[in-house]
Amino acid sequence: MIFTATIVAQIQSTKPDALQAIAAALHTEVHNPSGANAYIALADGGRIEVEIPKFGESLPLTIDVVNTRGASEARAAAATLLDVLHRATGWEIAHLHG
Repeated sequence: MIFTATIVAQIQSTKPDALQAIAAALHTEVHNPSGANAYIALADGGRIEVEIPKFGESLPLTIDVVNTRGASEARAAAATLLDVLHRATGWEIAHLHG
């Protein structure tokens, strides 16, 4: 089973740029950076994926923290990521769902 916690950020960015900013904040790399399924691997086996608004849709950018171990693990990783992103990027983080 796959569990997801979602961070909502009120920013405009391309998917590659958002993933690069997240990777830089975490001091890691983006896997498959030029592909449609680009992601950032987490040390606990989870991953981070980014969804951007489609043409004509409004903000926000959503950051999904995916984990197969459990919902609480996904939420904990997302909460940690939220704090790191706020400090490293200054992004306006609206809230966390999960």
